[in-house]
Amino acid sequence: MGGAWRAAWGNGVNISRGLVIAAGLSTASAMVLAASPACAAARSTTREVIVADPAPWVLPPPQPATATPPATDAALAAIYSDTQYMAGPDGLQVYNAMRYRIVKPQGLAAGNLTLTWSPDAGRMVLHRLRVFHAGAMRDLTHTATFSVMQREQNLELATLDGRLTAAYQIPGLEVGDEVELATTLTARDPTLSDARGDLYIMPQASATGTFRLRVSWPQGQAMRWQTTPDLAPTPLPGGGKLDGIALELHDPDPPADVPQGAPARYGLRRLVEFTNYASWPDFSRRLFPLYDKAARLAANSPLKAEVARIAAASPDPARRAEAALRLVEEQVRYVYVGMDGANLTPADADTTWQRRYGDCKGKTALLLALLRELDIEAQPLLIQTKGGDGLADRLPNAALFDHVVVRATIAGKPMLLDGTRLGDRSLAMILPPPWRQGLPITAEGAPILSLPTPPPVLPRMVAVLDIDASAGLSARAKVRARHILRGDEALVIRSYLSSLPAVDAERALRKYWEAQENWLVADKVSWEADEAHGAVVLSAQGLGDMDWEDMGDGAHRYYLPGAGFSPPDRLRRRADQDQTLPYATDYPAFRCWATTVRLPAPATAHDWTYYAKPVDRSLGGVAYWRKAGLTGTVMRTVMSRRVLLPEISAAQAAELNRQIPKFDNDMSSVFEQTAVKGVAPANHDAAPFADDTDWLAAKTPCTAP
Repeated sequence: MGGAWRAAWGNGVNISRGLVIAAGLSTASAMVLAASPACAAARSTTREVIVADPAPWVLPPPQPATATPPATDAALAAIYSDTQYMAGPDGLQVYNAMRYRIVKPQGLAAGNLTLTWSPDAGRMVLHRLRVFHAGAMRDLTHTATFSVMQREQNLELATLDGRLTAAYQIPGLEVGDEVELATTLTARDPTLSDARGDLYIMPQASATGTFRLRVSWPQGQAMRWQTTPDLAPTPLPGGGKLDGIALELHDPDPPADVPQGAPARYGLRRLVEFTNYASWPDFSRRLFPLYDKAARLAANSPLKAEVARIAAASPDPARRAEAALRLVEEQVRYVYVGMDGANLTPADADTTWQRRYGDCKGKTALLLALLRELDIEAQPLLIQTKGGDGLADRLPNAALFDHVVVRATIAGKPMLLDGTRLGDRSLAMILPPPWRQGLPITAEGAPILSLPTPPPVLPRMVAVLDIDASAGLSARAKVRARHILRGDEALVIRSYLSSLPAVDAERALRKYWEAQENWLVADKVSWEADEAHGAVVLSAQGLGDMDWEDMGDGAHRYYLPGAGFSPPDRLRRRADQDQTLPYATDYPAFRCWATTVRLPAPATAHDWTYYAKPVDRSLGGVAYWRKAGLTGTVMRTVMSRRVLLPEISAAQAAELNRQIPKFDNDMSSVFEQTAVKGVAPANHDAAPFADDTDWLAAKTPCTAP
């Protein structure tokens, strides 16, 4: 699945399809044409650009709203953009046409044409390619020679999609010329050959020209469609053989702004959807046989020996699931394969194991097979890695998902297991993902599932800083720093550092610490992957100049790093926006800071004390925690910011705004004060943590006891 299902939400775009683009067109012009992963022609012709007339159902180009196009300061000016769908017995046919004027030299890049399609699933047909210059027309339709190549554009992401790119440079193009291009991609997905559906976004910015969308299908064919409220399509005229919808925009203004801070589901504008699936359960049920078949092991499968080994090691389902996940993560490398109909179809478990590589579909099928053999209930779950907020409001469409994982039930608790990750050793150490909704693939069919969003338990980052200033105020302090990272950020850093030679890894770590603690001059840096705790630990040690503040009378103050909160931002919207909508947070963020300062002896007739009020409150869906203590000459503070909810209501936002003036954003500090005869110094508090505190443990002082 991977890249082939990733939704590229642009302007005037068929977001589930391969793109046919006139290079250099601005997104405001919304002139992105669509292709589709399907085919009605023989394979011998799908690797070429075919020249043919449009189908009879294609309408002539739309008429401009005015005889004189409005002026524009853009490099390109759209005259028209026309997308017409036919969801018929031959598949989903997508006709796209555009005409645009080159206004500035920067727009000449629009003469670099590229057409892209998947040869196993569709064919590219060229209808018109014409250039208009000073009242004369050059017809290049039959003379243009496109160079066709299989150009894998995401090899660095281990992606093989088999897509073809046809390139052509329009000769003799000048400023003031107009280009007209029309193509059709005839489509039938090799996996879901009966699927008829897409999503289309009309221009998302102001633009000149006419923008038309027409979706049609044979009368009597069951189809569903919907649009966002800012569009009002009209039904096709009666009396013909087609049903459908159409709409036109002329010199459109930009759509309404997305309400400030609102969750993603409120951000859709000018979206058109259509499908022949009756419901999400219908779509789920349609995909089930693919994964059910792929997850069945052959009688002589070598994986059965792996299953036996895992089963013999422990009777505990959790330990067995951990071992199966580790096998899939570590012994099968990730490579996305979208060729030969594999953009939706998973490779079977035995094939993936034999070749030792697979994409998210293949790895999911492999993990399902192992869990099935271990008597652990599990099912595939389609998700959108960018969150998936509002999936239940959309019509069924594969383009809304870009990943698939396993949803297993272990000890009665659902767990999401992702075989494309690395380093998962303990189920308890797997952090909750930010995904909001997903689609289970089941035999009976399933609706969109709202995924649990529990408050995070493990910090995604713990910054531990130990400053030894015991040598005196004028001496440089000895500093030890550690950052304990978990989650996707840790995986990225681990993958990056482990791929480097030692000298380059050290150089990268030094740059990291220079950015994180620029007052620290590190003489030693290191990193390690802590497998048992699912973490990456970055470390540095060296010397640092402390910024002591002279308070007069021989006293000094030091403001403690990592010990003061920044107040939350005020949540407000413009008066013309819906004030009742919720606000999105940065869930599941959870960061913790632990600071130790080993102080020198206080000045004569002075004692050490500190200012760091305890904090234990929740505000705007965020838990704030801070505790401090001074024991002798050792000062310690620990604080954390933990996001509890993925979004908060308008009422919660209003309460947050009211509380901001009372928010304690004072910087914590330790300072010398004049000793009072007969009064014991206030430096014997209970420390919030100790030197031997295990910051990698499941329970740390980062939260209230």
